Amino acid sequence: MRIEGTFLRSSIARRILALFVLCASIPALALAVLSLGQVRAVLTEQSQAQLRAASKVYALNVYERLLLAHQSLHQIALGLHEGRPPGSDVLQTLAHTYSSLSVVGPGIEPIPILGKAISWPQLSDSARAHLISGESVLVVERVIGAPPRVLLVHAVDANRPARFALAAELNPVGLWGDSDGFSEAIGLCVLADTGASLFCSKSESASDPADPTRTISDSARDSRADTGKEAMIVGQWQLFLKPKFFTPYWIVIATEPASAVMAPIDKFSRIFLQVTVLSLLMVALFSLSQIRRTMGPLEKLIDGIRRLAGADFSHRVAVTGNDEFGELAGAFNDMAARLGRQLDTLKVLSAIDQVILSRLDIEPVFGLVLTRVCELTPAGFVAIAALEASGTGQARMYTLAAGRGGSCQMRRTCVAVPLLERIARQPGGFWLEQLDGLPLDPPELAAAGDGAQVFVLPIRDRGSLCAFACLGLPRGARLADSVQPDLRDLCDRIGVALSAAARDEQLVYQVRHDDLTGLPNRLLFKERLLQEIASARRERRSLALLYIDLDRFKGINDSLGHTVGDELLEQTARRMRNCIRETDSLARLGGDEFAIILPNISGVRDVTTVAEHIVQALSDPFVVGQQESFISASVGIAICPTDASDGEDLLKQADTAMYRAKDGGRGQFVYFEERMNAEAVERLALERELRQALLRNEFVLQYQPQLDLRTGRICGAEALLRWNHPIRGLIAPGVFIGVAEDTGLIEEIGRRVMLEACAQHAAWRSAGAQPPRIAVNVSGRQFRRGDLVRMVEDALRQSGTSASALEIEVTESLFMDESANAVAVLSQLRQMGAQVAIDDFGTGYSSMSYLKRLPVDVLKIDQSFIADMADNYDARAIAKAIINLAHTLNKSVVAEGVETAEQLVLLKRWRCNRIQGYYLSRPLTSDQFLELLHQRQQEAEQSGAATVQFEPQVP
Repeated sequence: MRIEGTFLRSSIARRILALFVLCASIPALALAVLSLGQVRAVLTEQSQAQLRAASKVYALNVYERLLLAHQSLHQIALGLHEGRPPGSDVLQTLAHTYSSLSVVGPGIEPIPILGKAISWPQLSDSARAHLISGESVLVVERVIGAPPRVLLVHAVDANRPARFALAAELNPVGLWGDSDGFSEAIGLCVLADTGASLFCSKSESASDPADPTRTISDSARDSRADTGKEAMIVGQWQLFLKPKFFTPYWIVIATEPASAVMAPIDKFSRIFLQVTVLSLLMVALFSLSQIRRTMGPLEKLIDGIRRLAGADFSHRVAVTGNDEFGELAGAFNDMAARLGRQLDTLKVLSAIDQVILSRLDIEPVFGLVLTRVCELTPAGFVAIAALEASGTGQARMYTLAAGRGGSCQMRRTCVAVPLLERIARQPGGFWLEQLDGLPLDPPELAAAGDGAQVFVLPIRDRGSLCAFACLGLPRGARLADSVQPDLRDLCDRIGVALSAAARDEQLVYQVRHDDLTGLPNRLLFKERLLQEIASARRERRSLALLYIDLDRFKGINDSLGHTVGDELLEQTARRMRNCIRETDSLARLGGDEFAIILPNISGVRDVTTVAEHIVQALSDPFVVGQQESFISASVGIAICPTDASDGEDLLKQADTAMYRAKDGGRGQFVYFEERMNAEAVERLALERELRQALLRNEFVLQYQPQLDLRTGRICGAEALLRWNHPIRGLIAPGVFIGVAEDTGLIEEIGRRVMLEACAQHAAWRSAGAQPPRIAVNVSGRQFRRGDLVRMVEDALRQSGTSASALEIEVTESLFMDESANAVAVLSQLRQMGAQVAIDDFGTGYSSMSYLKRLPVDVLKIDQSFIADMADNYDARAIAKAIINLAHTLNKSVVAEGVETAEQLVLLKRWRCNRIQGYYLSRPLTSDQFLELLHQRQQEAEQSGAATVQFEPQVP
């Protein structure tokens, strides 16, 4: 309803409006100022945490590269000591690691092996003693006008390190890398312990006298630094190098412009301003509404008179109250109703004819007819049953209850065949006293009242019964003679509408579908494609389009005939239907070309799976014409919105990719976007290499020690899987475990891990050590296979190891997927003597109601809580709560990822049972772990005490 500005002519109205707006604007402005300040503080704190994490990741990556450089230098030194200088192929591979490599010594001319000669660096007595231990010394040399040089010195002969040594200048590209894929907005710098800038990812940071790294080195506590150009958010991580490289430490600093961090505030400000303006507008609207309720009845009456003059008889003046305006509005409404009823019948018939002639959808016809019948008769309800063409009594029942308003309701029902025969025999209609045979719901019968009777009127189309109408009237009521012709005319309109709709529906189906396969044709496919693209854009999701062309189909069609070709196309359509979901759309575009729409995809993996199934399904032989025929399919794939955002462009891109598949050898699928294609190819290559790795036995285990905080002894070890790739070196499980899970290779990998872990425990015992319990992770697929207990028994029997030497680690999600089976299997393992641990506890879906019933001995706190424990109150509270919960349930608790002394102090204070992490030791090979066990055992025997002082192995 419009609100005219004439209301504001009153001084009272203007004062009320001004007061409302003023009362709303003052709190809104105050809220805006407080909210912006709070959002700015939250963004700054989040950015600092992210930058600290980025500097830590980059520091650990640099440390790994230093270790690799040290190992390579150690191998060269061993070769030189044994008279085997490195060959040209070795030097070529080391060019990425070293810029220069020379044999140096005090008082001798340096002998270059790679690059330029390097002079003997000045080393202290302590540094030379470090060389005697077989380690390398890291030296930073300042160079005027250039970045400092990073040298790595290693003795050729550890017994005489002062005689000859290897000095290598580390290649900055290989050492500092490419910032390890961090955001371009993040700058990374590395400082030596002396404050010298070793590396900055952004060149302008190194040359600018207001370098943000200098600001941080002067005041490490500041989280923001001003470089002279713009404010920066700063995070740093200190990389300890003393034990390994005799250099105290390096500082890795990550910076990000404050403007980038605070960018969301601008959007927040705009949104907040819009909300504020909207609030003020709503206040103004409510104010005007209140004024209108006081001063608007006269305007409503004037508007009603204007509508009546424009032949709008349905309009009613809504004026509440018992004053003169209310009486005048009632008289006006009565007059308009009398005039409107005289024209309604002609309008309804005209509207029905317009719907039949101009629309494919005849649903509005039923609403018009039902509404008019309710107006003409005293029926409590009116229903029309439109029969389906199948002839089984199935019907669509349209109902409308008198006096309830609204649109008619449609539901599907079934009409008894005897009743249909009776209706067909009485074209003039008849009365039903017993209503049990009619397909009416109780609400419809209740609308007619107690003791209702129903008048049934058949509706015919070309002599056949196609529908019938039901009018529910109170008992004793009859239809006036003047009303029956109108009812017959209205029912005849229903028959005409049903006949036209059936004819149009058949024509539309023929136009939009392929006659041979019954699939949507190009016309309907493009319409669905546009709809799916619009839906994907609205819901911000992706969809994939697969363009499929049959290879060698023309030869079969020409040699065996079009009849065989048509049968082959029908079989092809059926096979492709079996490869897709019900929500996917398959169409034949023409000839031997098909297309598929995959809506709501979660990633390239979903599309790749469908494409693989289609290529495989169409590569199997076809039995056509009593003989086998072979074809294949070339599939082109395009992704929306990555490759295109409209239907025509998406079809064009998929068609281009399909031709690339044909040019590449046919019988394959190709993505239009090279990155996705490379990802799919890489996944297939990784799966193939995983199978080869199983055949070549390339998987190895490393063992990360666990420390008992009460006794200070090594009390356990977690077996960690590594892939010793012949080209890429050691690969962490996060790269390949997901593919192994999807392909089922994880079952064989898990079996080999269990065998090797048990065999290694037996080998340590044979070497005279007292090995602790080994923790082995078990996948959910191994539980679903059903032979996990037998596999563990076989591994223990073959190695001669007791089950008490095993600790089975599972994740919390295992109990959510199949809790009953998992609990039974774990119970059997515990009865054998093995312990059971829940890994990454706190990140899954554990329920306290069943945790007390699970056959679990150990809870392992996820390292995400341990990492943030020192700085984050919530993480600290969660870690402490998990420890208390474990103790309450008489379970042991292990803290993963312990890396700092501060974390260790807190865990000791909370009586955590065990820890593992880099602060104790990095993952070790079997020999290194055996050496660690012997060392701890000797220390215990020498001290003769129950506890041993703990000293971390790696900083």
